Amino acid sequence: MKLDTIALIGGDKRQLFCAKAFSDYGFRVLLSGFDSLESYGALELVDLDTALNAGDIYILPVTGVKGDIIPCNFSEKEIKIDDKLIKKLSEKPVFMGKAGSLKGVNAVDLLKREDFAVQNALPTAEGAVGVAVKSYEGTIFGAKILVIGYGRIGKILSKMLKALNADVTVATRSSVNSAYIKSDGNKAVNTSEIKSISDYDIVFNTADALVIDKNILENSDFDTLIIDLSSYPGGVDFDVADRLGYTAFLASALPGKYSPLSAGKIIADTVLTIIKEEYSWRKRI
Repeated sequence: MKLDTIALIGGDKRQLFCAKAFSDYGFRVLLSGFDSLESYGALELVDLDTALNAGDIYILPVTGVKGDIIPCNFSEKEIKIDDKLIKKLSEKPVFMGKAGSLKGVNAVDLLKREDFAVQNALPTAEGAVGVAVKSYEGTIFGAKILVIGYGRIGKILSKMLKALNADVTVATRSSVNSAYIKSDGNKAVNTSEIKSISDYDIVFNTADALVIDKNILENSDFDTLIIDLSSYPGGVDFDVADRLGYTAFLASALPGKYSPLSAGKIIADTVLTIIKEEYSWRKRI
């Protein structure tokens, strides 16, 4: 396939740094939905029609679309999704997150790529530590911390916290994972055995299931900081947590907030890998 011009439509700082990565790789890059920028080096700030007509591929926000709107963090104008836009997007490859949120277009969902998820786990874990440093009144050093889940994010996060000399316990349902956790020098507990979180200063949840429920919250001290890294609606009963006075929040899109440069490059590299695999295009960088 022909691949000379990349059109990025809407998004946050990740899109901006994704565009910069493509430009550094030698591609022509068009940005639409970035009206508040006066200029950004070799990147071309264009209107939507120009981006759609000149782009060889389209990259939409990794956060997906919101109803009939493409989010544009760098513009006061909204990009409204209508039949005309859907038709244009259907003519060329589209890459985005939460592809199911864009009806009528067979877009590639970056969030379902294992290589993207693994690379994205590092900035997510770093962002989680950043949230804890900002929100917790003590130091991470010596803090008693529970990490629920030992998937991609849980593995990296627990090792980071251990390196900061935190007292780390990791909850998992797997005996094999428990062995790995202990080999890292951390403690392991079975997730089903968690009845209270009172013994911990900070709890990170990475599991996409309701694990910190009403019973656990009511059986714990409300001064434990709870940071949920799972997908919406999260793994915490936030209504109960709020009623009881916990500091608890769903920390979403952390790479975009804490590491947009790295997150943007991950998007660019993943898109190039997919094109190379799926469209018989050979990387020229």
